[in-house]
Amino acid sequence: MEKQFDKKQSLAIISEMIGNARERIADDGFFYLLWGYLVFAAAISHYVLLEYVQWEYAWMPWPVLMMLGGIFSAFAGYRKSSAARHQTFFDTSAMFLWSAFLIALFMILAFTALGKIDPLAAYPLIMVIYGIGTWVSGGILKFVPLIIGGAVCWILAGIAFYYPFNIQLLLLALSILLSYIIPGHMLKFKSSRHV
Repeated sequence: MEKQFDKKQSLAIISEMIGNARERIADDGFFYLLWGYLVFAAAISHYVLLEYVQWEYAWMPWPVLMMLGGIFSAFAGYRKSSAARHQTFFDTSAMFLWSAFLIALFMILAFTALGKIDPLAAYPLIMVIYGIGTWVSGGILKFVPLIIGGAVCWILAGIAFYYPFNIQLLLLALSILLSYIIPGHMLKFKSSRHV
């Protein structure tokens, strides 16, 4: 009788762990969508303000939207970590991956502002690190649309090096659509069907 109880208890623990992992994947779909839509909106807004309005501060959507996204992400991340009973392998891996992404992003932006990186190279380089983030996340999750999204970022980054800044904004928006937004919706849909 004791062994039967242990088997049932083990199955319950395994079921709970699977449920927690599925729930985490759904949450991560949320962050891909949040940042995907924010970056997409910033890139398109920057393009419109630059090309059609010709506003001196056409870059303004970036700091505004990214700051709002950072605040919202911090709040959502805090709630997520408070609700979690334990951290999964994906949680730990994602924390290190996206922390490295932020460090690389800030370095690219800082060295561009200091004149050490050509401004025409900044967005293609940022697209490269977007690709690393989605490629690695897709590999950890075994989710092919994120892996493909990472590869698309790299291809579009390579193309962007040959185009002027205004076109780079459109290529950035396209890369985010294909690497964050579409895979984010697919991830959310997949996890909602399995939870």
